[in-house]
Amino acid sequence: MRFQILSFLFVTNIFCSWAQEPTFKEVVHRLQTYIPDIEVLSSDKGIIAVSPSYQGRVFTSSAKGLDGKSYGWINWKIFDEGNSATQMTYLGGESRLWFAPEFGKYSIFHKPGDALTPKAMRPPKGLEQTLFQLVEKDSTHITTKGTLEILNFQNTLFNLEVDRSINLLSQEDIEHDLNITLDSIDYVAFNAFTSITNIGEDWDLEKGLIGIWELGCQLTSKDNTVMIPIKEGETKVTSYFGGLPKDRIQIKEGTVYFKADAAYLNKIGIPPSVTKNVMGSYSPSMNLLNIVTFKLEKGEYYMSSVPRGVTNPYQGDVINIFNGEVIPEENHNWPFFEFESSSQAKVLKNGETLSHYQTTYHFEGDFKLLNKIAKKVLGVDLKAIPDFE
Repeated sequence: MRFQILSFLFVTNIFCSWAQEPTFKEVVHRLQTYIPDIEVLSSDKGIIAVSPSYQGRVFTSSAKGLDGKSYGWINWKIFDEGNSATQMTYLGGESRLWFAPEFGKYSIFHKPGDALTPKAMRPPKGLEQTLFQLVEKDSTHITTKGTLEILNFQNTLFNLEVDRSINLLSQEDIEHDLNITLDSIDYVAFNAFTSITNIGEDWDLEKGLIGIWELGCQLTSKDNTVMIPIKEGETKVTSYFGGLPKDRIQIKEGTVYFKADAAYLNKIGIPPSVTKNVMGSYSPSMNLLNIVTFKLEKGEYYMSSVPRGVTNPYQGDVINIFNGEVIPEENHNWPFFEFESSSQAKVLKNGETLSHYQTTYHFEGDFKLLNKIAKKVLGVDLKAIPDFE
């Protein structure tokens, strides 16, 4: 069981490398030695680094300008080995394109005839190697486009035109979207909007569908806790790698609390029937509150990506949180957690489009002001976060 989990993680989650809180400026300088089209978008002190060609990937951001803390984790090993353009799924970053499902009879991460196991899992070549083209840009916005071919386990070929827009939000945007007031708070926020258009044959429910999946590696700490509001009284949480010990997860008063400290391999999922379109995390030592919102539709189909026992491929989760670990003596190097959200899946005819968006907000500042935002947006008092010690 442990070997299978590690094989799965090796394929899907060697996205990020360990470093000691580099500044945004240091990260961008290093990225620019490998990628010529790194674009830096800024608004006040909020700043993000995006590559249009690397599928509109937001590698990192900062709420305090060039010398501020860099929030995104990056797999520098892939860059150093010269494989970044052929192993894009492994590169990490705060916002990147992904597709579901990873497992089950409609998996797009297993070739027809392969064993449906973590060990046999491989990213689709189109997602792994397709460079996108810049469509337009300005100081706070980038749009990029690409064409992908993706084959699933049933030998169904998906021909996709992908449009992806990254938008850096202003203070006015943030205050409007979250219904808050930013007072003496450092902030940065960006939206990733992805749409896919079927440019091939009409899709068939019996041959499989796909969903858009937004992923993002995040800097973490020993005291970082993820908070996910769910319907009061609900306790349904999917565990992807076995059971969840009580010192890692608690559910109380309509909130899932999950310890996301990069010190224990696990992944949880929340089905669309019980969740809201928001999640977040808080680290006292980093003085950092993260908020993530996303497009949530009451669709009939969400692709399931649990590693084993997919009984219904269309009853998957809308939220996932991955938590890694770093154990050098065991060669484990996954020092991050991830915010993930998925679109519903639809039976698209030729020319029809499916879309999804996820917006990431980072706030640094006085605890009272951060707590005010958490109460307003998440319905959580940061002083009431469970003690997982």
